[in-house]
Amino acid sequence: MFFDSNVYMFRFFRKNKVESKILHQKEFVVVDTELTGLNEKEDSIISIGAILMRERSILVGDIFYRILNPQSKLKGESVLIHELTSTELEKCPDTKPILREFLDFVKNRPVVGHFIEIDLNFLKRQIKKSLNIKFEPEAIDTYIIFKWLIERGLISEKFKGAKSLSEIAEAFNIKVDSLHDSLSDAFITAQIFQREIALIQKIQLSWFDFIKKIGKPHVSGYMFGQYEKNYQF
Repeated sequence: MFFDSNVYMFRFFRKNKVESKILHQKEFVVVDTELTGLNEKEDSIISIGAILMRERSILVGDIFYRILNPQSKLKGESVLIHELTSTELEKCPDTKPILREFLDFVKNRPVVGHFIEIDLNFLKRQIKKSLNIKFEPEAIDTYIIFKWLIERGLISEKFKGAKSLSEIAEAFNIKVDSLHDSLSDAFITAQIFQREIALIQKIQLSWFDFIKKIGKPHVSGYMFGQYEKNYQF
């Protein structure tokens, strides 16, 4: 059988060019929510912040930020944390169109967040209740990726105890001016994820599927019973 090496090399480079193009089209939506509390049955969403990422690029022009009229009573603690009063929230638009806008923003992209399952549980519940739509996106947790990187010596052991968003931001030398605004928190989370991708790319060329595997929420921080201490609603 005649083997034409030129044809083989052409097919090889064409295949890799296509795979590279697909890789460069990978997008994520980094999400954060503000909540009235952490009780899924009694509390609800105050605001949703989201930023689009394409690979390691944070697309600051592609953002989503909406304040919702919560479907549960605003607690005094929530007012202190979020600096939003019940009177201000009552003036907010109806929840349904906001949730539809959010779904349109996310589309079928994976969502990324710090202890993302908490945000997702509230979003799933409210979207189902308001729109009767099942919201089941792929999810990636920046906290579990952070732990994975520490366990493999890619981040200093001195940050082993870091769990909160601000603590993990400090590990990556990310400046944190203010938290408790869902869009600001989403932007900090996006910067953390950006640096995590960079570290993983050093050891794993096909990083997209790999990062989705190690960042699955079911093995994340809330499985260790720590989220209530380290997730700021």
